[in-house]
Amino acid sequence: MAAANAPIIMREALTLPSIGINPQFITFTHVTMESDKYICVRETAPQNSVVIIDMNMPNQPLRRPITADSALMNPNSRILALKAQLPGTTQDHLQIFNIELKAKIKSHQMPEQVVFWKWITPKLLGLVTQSSVYHWSIEGESEPVKVFERTANLVNNQIINYRCDPSEKWLVLIGIAPGSPERPQLVKGNMQLFSVDQQRSQALEAHAAAFAPFKVPGNENPSTLISFATKSVNAGQVTSRLHIIELGAQPGKPSFTKKQADLFFPPDFADDFPVAMQISHKYSLIYVITKLGLLFVYDLETATAVYRNRISPDPIFLTSEASSTGGFYAINRRGQVLLANVNESTIIPFISGQLNNLELAVNLAKRGNLPGAEQLVVQRFQELFAQTKYKEAAELAAESPQGILRTPDTVAKFQSVPVQAGQTPPLLQYFGTLLTKGKLNAFESLELSRLVVNQNKKNLLENWLAEDKLECSEELGDLVKVGYTPDYLFLLQTILRTDPQGAVNFALMMSQMEGGCPVDYNTITDLFLQRNLIREATAFLLDVLKPNLLEHAFLQTKVLEINLVTFPNVADAILANGMFSHYDRPRIAQLCEKAGLYVRALQDPDIHFKYIEAAAKTGQIKEVERVTRESNFYDAEKTKNFLMEAKLPDARPLINVCDRFGFVPDLTHYLYSNKMLRYIEGYVQKVNPGNAPLVVGQLLDDECPEDFIKGLILSVRSLLPVEPLVEECEKRNRLRLLTQFLEHLVSEGSQDVHVHNALEQVSAAVKAFMTADLPHELIELLEKIVLQNSAFSGNFNLQNLLILTAIKADPSRVMDYVNRLDNFDGPAVGEVAVEAQLYEEAFAIFKKFNMNVQAVNVLLDNIQNIERAVEFAYRVEEDAVWSQVAKAQLREGLVSDAIESFIRADDATCFLEVIQAAENSNVYEDLVRYLLMVRQKTKEPKVDSELIYAYARIGRLGEIEEFILMPNVANLQNVGDRLYDETLYEAAKIIYAFISNWAKLAVTLVKLKQYQGAVDAARKANSAKTWKEVCFACVDAEEFRLAQICGLNIIIQVDDLEEVSEYYQNRGCFNELISLMESGLGLERAHMGIFTELGVLYARYRPEKLMEHIKLFSTRLNIPKLIRACDEQQHWKELTYLYILYDEFDNAATTIMNHSPEAWDHMQFKDVIVKVASVELYYKAVHFYLQEHPDLINDVLNVLALRVDHTRVVDIMRKAGHLRLVKPYMVAVQSNNIPAVNEALNEIYVEEEDYDRLRESIDFHDNFDMIGLAQKIEKHELLEMRRVAAYIYKKAGRWKLSIALSKKDKHYRDAMETASQSGDRELAEELLVYFIEQGKKECFASCLFVCYDLIRVDVALELAWINNMIDFAFPYLLQFIREYTGKVDELIKDKIEAQKEVKAKEKEEKDVIAQQNMYAQLLPLALPAPPMPGMGGPPGMGGGFVPPPPMGGMPPMPPFGMPPMGSY
Repeated sequence: MAAANAPIIMREALTLPSIGINPQFITFTHVTMESDKYICVRETAPQNSVVIIDMNMPNQPLRRPITADSALMNPNSRILALKAQLPGTTQDHLQIFNIELKAKIKSHQMPEQVVFWKWITPKLLGLVTQSSVYHWSIEGESEPVKVFERTANLVNNQIINYRCDPSEKWLVLIGIAPGSPERPQLVKGNMQLFSVDQQRSQALEAHAAAFAPFKVPGNENPSTLISFATKSVNAGQVTSRLHIIELGAQPGKPSFTKKQADLFFPPDFADDFPVAMQISHKYSLIYVITKLGLLFVYDLETATAVYRNRISPDPIFLTSEASSTGGFYAINRRGQVLLANVNESTIIPFISGQLNNLELAVNLAKRGNLPGAEQLVVQRFQELFAQTKYKEAAELAAESPQGILRTPDTVAKFQSVPVQAGQTPPLLQYFGTLLTKGKLNAFESLELSRLVVNQNKKNLLENWLAEDKLECSEELGDLVKVGYTPDYLFLLQTILRTDPQGAVNFALMMSQMEGGCPVDYNTITDLFLQRNLIREATAFLLDVLKPNLLEHAFLQTKVLEINLVTFPNVADAILANGMFSHYDRPRIAQLCEKAGLYVRALQDPDIHFKYIEAAAKTGQIKEVERVTRESNFYDAEKTKNFLMEAKLPDARPLINVCDRFGFVPDLTHYLYSNKMLRYIEGYVQKVNPGNAPLVVGQLLDDECPEDFIKGLILSVRSLLPVEPLVEECEKRNRLRLLTQFLEHLVSEGSQDVHVHNALEQVSAAVKAFMTADLPHELIELLEKIVLQNSAFSGNFNLQNLLILTAIKADPSRVMDYVNRLDNFDGPAVGEVAVEAQLYEEAFAIFKKFNMNVQAVNVLLDNIQNIERAVEFAYRVEEDAVWSQVAKAQLREGLVSDAIESFIRADDATCFLEVIQAAENSNVYEDLVRYLLMVRQKTKEPKVDSELIYAYARIGRLGEIEEFILMPNVANLQNVGDRLYDETLYEAAKIIYAFISNWAKLAVTLVKLKQYQGAVDAARKANSAKTWKEVCFACVDAEEFRLAQICGLNIIIQVDDLEEVSEYYQNRGCFNELISLMESGLGLERAHMGIFTELGVLYARYRPEKLMEHIKLFSTRLNIPKLIRACDEQQHWKELTYLYILYDEFDNAATTIMNHSPEAWDHMQFKDVIVKVASVELYYKAVHFYLQEHPDLINDVLNVLALRVDHTRVVDIMRKAGHLRLVKPYMVAVQSNNIPAVNEALNEIYVEEEDYDRLRESIDFHDNFDMIGLAQKIEKHELLEMRRVAAYIYKKAGRWKLSIALSKKDKHYRDAMETASQSGDRELAEELLVYFIEQGKKECFASCLFVCYDLIRVDVALELAWINNMIDFAFPYLLQFIREYTGKVDELIKDKIEAQKEVKAKEKEEKDVIAQQNMYAQLLPLALPAPPMPGMGGPPGMGGGFVPPPPMGGMPPMPPFGMPPMGSY
């Protein structure tokens, strides 16, 4: 399919390498994208930094030098969350910053490592640790709150996503793990779904999941759906599915029907799996994205597959919803940021055409307002209208894509429908549907308003206008304006109930109305505040208070008050922007202080002035000087007047105020009037030389002596601005005062004619000497010019040249020149002297020019004499000098001296180096003094933390307690950990107790052997790790009562139970461990692990209690684990019982048989053996009972009768020589007619001479070797046995053998019956002959009767006649005659019936012919034909044969032989 016609469009939004991102950082751990607004990349080379990419201007990334393990940009605003692991620990430090305000919002130190985190809402961070999930709100001062614990299926999983539904009532955590052994290359996905309301979790298999709200028809409240994608292996088959289910179905309301669909992966993608899922709320489409770049698109409502394609050739590791377009962003390993969107022009034709799914096409077009289904929608609308389904038609028109049905024609169509009595008019149904769906267009608004006005229901119009349901137009205004005055307050209240932001817009609209706002601002504000809509109230007030009017002072105060109480950061931003100036400053200052905005609290000018006033009156001049120098919030005029009236001995505060706020003339007048000339010089020379003209002008006004003014001007020299100075003097006609100053200027390069001529001469001579490289001659020349009293003695350049030449040519003269000359460039010359290694001269120069820092540096760095430097520092008493001395002492390892110097210097800048050095030298007493000084200068966590540590090292625990109670910025957690690591447990205890770190306090108390306190602290910590540490310590200390208290809180955690058990057992505390577990059975949270572990312990140490325990708690045991324990400890009876509970019947039976002395119970074994799966166990059981319980073997075989191979059982018993032992069993199963069983029983009957049972066995069970048995017993000494042999021959068809054996034993009846059953005429006739030969006449007669069917009548008569036995043959003859007579009678009867049938047929044919000829009237009547011979006729007529009546009846024939004789 061409890309242009595809239903999904892909485009490259940007590539990360193109904006400077190194490809090595394009990974899941370095790149985050929490929404479609920002991408955040964490770099670690060439330096640690975080790159923030605004998707509105992606080519202008913001790069900041930040070190962090993870960085997340807020989904909505420029707020950055950072996570970094504390060195040497598994704890993470979390911070949240507002980039725009450049302020830290909040921070927190997690006690355990955060393995995954994510913004689940713009105000809420989700934090996932190895065991739990926390939520951390950015609002207020709250800490992370534990929400739920991770389920077992997520153990050792890499967490890749965490989400919540819009209501924050459902949470889902996604992880991936290595594949199963049968398919290791297919990554396994696991999901934990958690209900906040029910506080329950469900573990499922899934790789990706997402929530979505969905409106089920008939339910006004939206349902929450979860969609998740799975790909799993089951019995070697890979199953890939998409599931959509409803969460928390609403009772009594229509619910969403669960849907599922297959995800079809092509063969090349067999090991691919979903990595992300995004749901388009705009189109209700599900996007499933796989690692290898496949995209599946499904419909949310029906789970219908819409589209599948590969969107990226490189693996995708990150996606984010593009909420504004209804698509999504995806980032692949190449750094492409891909944007997928619905192709609005083609998706509907694609679904209706290629997919042939018209219903889905219409539904998607409606909810997405998409083109392409216009004909389908119009056609459906007409069908509904024709079917008078006006409600459905109205809903379709209201939701029609792009409003194609929302036209005047549709309104007219509804108007034309006649209104039925008692029913709502279709037009009102249409408008009602439109109002529930959204806003009416101009035409619809006008038509609906006409209906309402005509019914005089204008209040409805007010409501609709307030809810922004109507589109205003000129026609609508004309319709409703007559006599109508809106109730703005009511309208605002109405909007507030449903749309707070709309209410803000409406209020702002009112504020801009002509004639002023109809509702005063304070009332509007109160309406918002009554509903706790602080943000909306703030937005309204900030807009209307922009003019910053005095009349709005109350409202300015109000907006600041409400935000200082609820959102201090918003109030801070308002104050920072300087929007307001008329608010109640004292009131706001108090609130700022309560809100922790101390700087803002101090911005009240009155407070600042009072602070200055108080400091001045209490003699804290340094503080007055600092505040006047640093503060921007005091009243300058008021402060100046106060300081002048106070007449402080130190004028620096007044100098600060006057210099900063332009009161220089007043300052000069004050200083001169109070004879504080030194401060005038200091101000001009050091503070602000640029203001010297103003100072000079005021001094002239104050009639200051000219010598002082000249000296002041010359001291500034080149720094003095000439033009303003000339202007000031010229105004006062005192230019003459500047003569000397101007001469100096000329000598330094001025263009004055007279001076310039002289300078040309000097310059020419100097230049000549320099060109000729005659330094000594040059020195002589310059000495004459400079040292002798000439016009150029004070020339700046010549003095510099003289000293520099001497440094180069004659260093011995330099010191003299330095002492004699004053007007040279001291700093520059001093540096040259240092380079020339004239250190004493350089020191003298710097000292001469009061460059004390440079002077002391020469002593320290060049002369390297710390003692002289210290002496010099004592002499000059300058902070900077002492600071340099201190640094040098620190470098030399004189730590105590350095600390003393730093204290004298009041220098806190090198506190890190001092701390390190002091710790290395173990001079903590001195370090305490230094840190106390540093704390006065700076608020550094390091300083306060080290001070606590130093106190601990010198054992001043009381000071630690006092210190932490006072305001401080120490990182108490880190300090406590450091103290603990260095075994300073008493100090660590104080810290942990203060910060309520109960976990660390507990282990600290353990180290101090304060076990009861440790247990109390562990109870407050309520952490499994803490409980374990305290428990184990108590066990080691044999504090078993306390150990049990701890243990009960540990064993409720399945993962920790085994560790506790092993610890107890390794130390031989078996009884105590059993007591702990027994106590744990009664816990509310007692789980299977506790019951199982107690069973294992009973197996090892208390076997007498084991069986009772198993029977009591069989349903709460981990049976496989307990089975292993019983097997190891050889508790066979209990093991058997467990196998039976676990349906392991094979193992149970094996155990019973292998360990019968302890495990065997006959009734139990019978129950078990019938349930085993292994057939071999049946026969093993036979052997077992044969050997150990032969008396019960038949009982066992009876229950196995339906399962065993009876032949095999007989073989077993035969080989064992105990066939008779199982005779009852064989009798019971003989009905199966199995040869082995039959033969075994027959053998037993023969041995027992039980011929009756033998004959019975032979009669009913013939599946055996008959001939063999017959041969075996035909010579038996017992007659009946031989008779049975004959019977067997008869049954086997061995007639002759049977007859011969019967004749031998004179069982003639048996012989006759055998002959009769054989059906062999020859055998029967031979038997007749035998009877004649033996003279057995009765037997002869009987044989004729028994073998009646076989013996020929002629043979019988012949033998009877010849042997004179005709009388014995006569009954046979009579029977024969009667039989044959009866046969003749039957034949005759059959013939007569046949004749009757023929006659009936002829008559029927004749009747048919007569019927056919009944209308043949012209034919003569025909006479009936005479009857044919053999045809029936009327009675009395001849013809036919009438058979004679039959003879007397014969009795029925017996099965064989002659029937009994009857009378004739």
